[in-house]
Amino acid sequence: MDRITAGFDQLTRFWLETAPARGVVARLDESMVSMLQHHDYPVAVSLLLRQLVGAAALLASNLKQPAQVVLQAQGDGAVPLLCVEATDRLTFRAYANVREDANIAADADLSSLVAPDGSGRFVLTIAPEEGQMYQGIVALHAGSVSSLLADYLTNSQQTQTRLWLRQDGDALEAMLLERLPDSRDEASDSAWEAVVAQAETAFALPFMPFPYSEWLPFVFTGHDVRVHAAQALSFSCSCTVERVLNALRLVGREELQPLIAEQGRVESRCEFCGKRYEVSATQLADLFDHVDASHPPGSGTVH
Repeated sequence: MDRITAGFDQLTRFWLETAPARGVVARLDESMVSMLQHHDYPVAVSLLLRQLVGAAALLASNLKQPAQVVLQAQGDGAVPLLCVEATDRLTFRAYANVREDANIAADADLSSLVAPDGSGRFVLTIAPEEGQMYQGIVALHAGSVSSLLADYLTNSQQTQTRLWLRQDGDALEAMLLERLPDSRDEASDSAWEAVVAQAETAFALPFMPFPYSEWLPFVFTGHDVRVHAAQALSFSCSCTVERVLNALRLVGREELQPLIAEQGRVESRCEFCGKRYEVSATQLADLFDHVDASHPPGSGTVH
């Protein structure tokens, strides 16, 4: 079976016609390799970034306008920051800030890496290209990425949500199941609990990359499953030389001048994709001359 048929680097939504639930499932492999190939992260960090990407991709599939979902785990541990971004176009990128002297166990979990003292926080941001940004912040407690996110979504959306993540080599499979608004009676509660149990059973089995049209009816045996067409998932970085120049502009001419005098250039590396940018002394002079021209002394005008 080829990768496309098996659903790798794809995502699909589904509905259960005979139960109060809908969901989305994704499988990623080569796109993850592309994301991590420019980094030399410890094993535990790579595993956690993969899981966060899987979760972010599921959430991004529900975006209704051009926007991105950003997941961040922040603290003061050996890995003070993990950051994942996923867009409505189902592209993603990720990076981690790892302390140079860190000794990281291969089985370390998210909270022990980011904030072993319990002071960490988990931040979910939805940033539309137009309109108001939404951000939610919760304490980073011990447990898996899936349990942390499921608890957050259930509490913030007041909708019962479950999330499953599993890895097999370079491959990751992620599924989100959401309870539909319905009459909260005993029959509905039982139906929801039954499909959650079916998903739990499926993710306890060895990874089986069958086509979604076959795998989902297998997981939810006894239910009518409506499977939407699959959509491609891919690693893509939005870094550009223009963004690098904008960042240098914020640093300022005085801060950069010693580096220019010593090396004749400024080198920058994208934290997400590892791409290196070299900005010449001439480019920097043009940049700051333009800034100075836009803000003449005493003008009092901000452009």
